Amino acid sequence: MKTVAESPTEINHPIEVDTVIDPDTWEAFWQDAVNGTLFHSLKFMSYHPAGRFKQHHVGFRHKGNLVGIFPAAERDEDGLKTWVSHPGASYGGPAWSRKLKYHQLESLVGALIEYARKNGFKRIRMTPPPVIYNADPEQSLDFALKRHGFNINRWELTQAVKLDFDEDRLLDQFRNKTRTAYRRAINEGLTFRIIDNPTQAEYDRFWEILVENRAGLGVVPAHNREEIERLHNLVPDRLMMAAIEHKGGMITVIWNFLCNRQVVLEFYMAHIAEAQILRPVPFLTHHALLWAKRQGFKWFDFGISSVWGDPTWGLLKFKENFEARHFLRVTYQLDLK
Repeated sequence: MKTVAESPTEINHPIEVDTVIDPDTWEAFWQDAVNGTLFHSLKFMSYHPAGRFKQHHVGFRHKGNLVGIFPAAERDEDGLKTWVSHPGASYGGPAWSRKLKYHQLESLVGALIEYARKNGFKRIRMTPPPVIYNADPEQSLDFALKRHGFNINRWELTQAVKLDFDEDRLLDQFRNKTRTAYRRAINEGLTFRIIDNPTQAEYDRFWEILVENRAGLGVVPAHNREEIERLHNLVPDRLMMAAIEHKGGMITVIWNFLCNRQVVLEFYMAHIAEAQILRPVPFLTHHALLWAKRQGFKWFDFGISSVWGDPTWGLLKFKENFEARHFLRVTYQLDLK
């Protein structure tokens, strides 16, 4: 590992690691951090059953003030004690205060590494949110991680639509065949509905559609039926469920995470197979984008379109039909000597 040149961090006031942070203080902190997301929330992560992960969260203080958090867990990987940004979350890594200068962020990363060494970790791995999740489009953490010897373990392509369009012209930015599909959905009488307080019947129908759809793709959902409902009870203001209905029945569903003030992340979108002829997905996407813009978000993230660095071409091209732009989701790793 390269030696990190000395930074101008205040010697008398270094960044210190704190392993005991009041939960309410933690929750308030991530919501105002530079890159805080729902995946930094301990309340959100509490939907996981006890014992699924060996939690190992830490905070960072400067002059006694909380300036950073790192929600994480311990894992055994290849016989190595590994500290990972929380494996039950899409994104993670340190979230830091807007008050920190760059040299203090470097000090925070240094404190994280030193803490890992002292506690017997042999590897650190983290997946920070893509740059569009930051309060401002800065990449200081990436630079600090590289300076401290972290290497890229994995990178994926994520695609997001910028919500700066004129609402009356949103359809114009879709590709021709997507506009045609949208108009077909209107002619078929499809309707869009936000599900604010899902009933048990709506949870059941959502789950039925999701499982059927994922089975057709040869995969299973990342959450089970009970976890989806539990999350709605834990963080109801951070989730958005909606449906496309035809002749009074749900045929297509979407489940979004309201990650922070900037970004809505689409986590699930699914439809029943026989509904494909009605072209519900462009219709649903159009309404989801309008909803996100009207709520004041800046980006609608469709999620990754690659697997271990190889594009999933059909998925990638589908998202480009809505003028989605391309960003990196990078996983960093440091092996400790």
